[in-house]
Amino acid sequence: MIKQEIRSLIKNLCNKYEEIERYHDRVIDAVCEETINQMLWELWASDPLSIQRYVKKYGYATPIAVSYEATTHLYYSLLPVAIVPFRDRASGVRRISTVVQGGVSFYPMDSRESDLIQAGSFVDTVTAIIGYSVTDRIEYYNMTAAVIAAGVRADLIVPFSVYTDSETVLLPEFKDGQGEAFVDRVLKNLYNIPPAELNENKQFEETKK
Repeated sequence: MIKQEIRSLIKNLCNKYEEIERYHDRVIDAVCEETINQMLWELWASDPLSIQRYVKKYGYATPIAVSYEATTHLYYSLLPVAIVPFRDRASGVRRISTVVQGGVSFYPMDSRESDLIQAGSFVDTVTAIIGYSVTDRIEYYNMTAAVIAAGVRADLIVPFSVYTDSETVLLPEFKDGQGEAFVDRVLKNLYNIPPAELNENKQFEETKK
C-alpha cells in the first residue's frame, strides 16, 4: 500500500467522537513509524538478511557523492535521509555498491575494525574490498579513486516519515506472539493515547480559572 492508504486505513478503523477525528495525521504517522520500526527490529533479530526487502534505494539515478575530510583523512558520504538504526555493523545502511555493478565489494565494519585497518593490516593490500561504518554518515576505508569519482549507491531502511504520501511502503507481514499484525499493533498503541476532552462545559470552566 502507499503511505496515504495506510494512514487512511488506520483512521477509518479508529473510533470517532461527535464526527471529530480522534487522532491527527501526524499522530497516526508517528505511531505507524514506531510500530514498523519495532516489527523490523523483531524481524532482524530472527533473520538479519530478511530485512533487505524493505530497503529504499538511493543513488541509482544520481549517485551519492563521496567526499574527503582533510582533518581526519577519511572518505565519507552524507546520509541522503534518516535511517532506522539496527544493532549490527550495517545499521540502517543495508547495502552499498558501485554505480555500475562490478568487482568492488563493500563490507560493513565497526569502529574497532576500522582502527585496525588504519593501523595497517593485510586489508590494505586487498583492493577489491572497501569497508564502511555507519554513524551520522557513512565512512569508508580502503576507498579507491574510481569509486570516489563515480559515487555510490545505497540501500537504506528508512522511517515511515521519509516516504511521501504516494510512495509504496512495504509492511512486515508477520504476527507477534499475541497473533497481532501491523494494523492490530498500531490500533493498540493509538488507544493508549487519551482522547481529547470534548466536554464544552468543562473546557469553558477551565478557561475561567
